[in-house]
Amino acid sequence: MPPLDLVIVIVYLVALVYVGYRAFQNWVASMEDVVTVKLDQGGLDAQLQEQGLQGKLVIKVSLKDKYKYEVIPDLSLMITNNLQTPVYVDWDRSVLTNFAGRSRRVIRVTPSLNLDLSRPQIFSVIGPGQVLSEKIVAEDMLKREADGSLKPVAPIVDLSAVGNLSEDKTLTFSLRLVFGMAEFGNEAEDDMLTRALLLIFLVRRIPGTNALPWNQMKKRQN
Repeated sequence: MPPLDLVIVIVYLVALVYVGYRAFQNWVASMEDVVTVKLDQGGLDAQLQEQGLQGKLVIKVSLKDKYKYEVIPDLSLMITNNLQTPVYVDWDRSVLTNFAGRSRRVIRVTPSLNLDLSRPQIFSVIGPGQVLSEKIVAEDMLKREADGSLKPVAPIVDLSAVGNLSEDKTLTFSLRLVFGMAEFGNEAEDDMLTRALLLIFLVRRIPGTNALPWNQMKKRQN
């Protein structure tokens, strides 16, 4: 091969490798981080077990598998009562906290949100074998509109706060639910037992580069 042709081939190969390398760099840079929000189910199960409610009171929170750096505007709860007596959800004594640990009163979202926040909320009653589905927000998230209705103007948590979080660190927020329960055969409201359950949510940042094959192999080896 003539020397000039060899030089042309070498230059071409170098250019090809460079273009491929830059394209790979851009692809890696475009891989977006994601955020996971998970309920500490083990902690909740331990509380239910301790209070003799395992399998008798089932609480589920609707969460996505993955989030972007977005806001969580509300929480959707599903509470199943497998007891033989009604369960009363005391919203006014239930509390939401944010990443800073600030406590806010829980507000049950109604169709109109035409509430007087200075007055107590009505208990939600879950009959035996029944399921309650509700959306909740925190009191300080709401602002009154001109028509008298309340409108959420802030989220429960803003996941953009996780953007600078190390991969091995976790942020938390929580929901403390308070219930009134009657003993079987004695359903007088004056004799109701008060029970509280703390739901802790674990928030982590998952780098987009974790999806790269060699990073997946490292995780499996560890």
